[in-house]
Amino acid sequence: MLTVDYEFYKNTYHGNKISEAAWPAFSRDAAAYVDKITFGRASADGLDGALKQACQMAVCAAAEELQTQDAGGVVASASNDGYSETYIAASQTPGQRLRASVGLWLDNTGLLYRGVCCPC
Repeated sequence: MLTVDYEFYKNTYHGNKISEAAWPAFSRDAAAYVDKITFGRASADGLDGALKQACQMAVCAAAEELQTQDAGGVVASASNDGYSETYIAASQTPGQRLRASVGLWLDNTGLLYRGVCCPC
């Protein structure tokens, strides 16, 4: 399984939503998800630099989405002592949001291809 350390998350991905203490659990689950939807191709040792970095970025994006979902999701409306805020409610399910966060980095890589490649 692909591993992404907190330094990569902070310095390369420029993430700031997940604390260093919480990172191991979220990155583990995100890496498992990326491994699942790429059919194990994301953890292949033979990935070149650009593909490997795309997979690492996808893990970071998925970890942030998992953290958002763990915190209760997207707030649709909030009110406090006369002050009110309303956000556009997400029309996507949590699974769809997770897939979209990873898709930003992996949709054009070929790693999500479900078919069989045959040497013709």
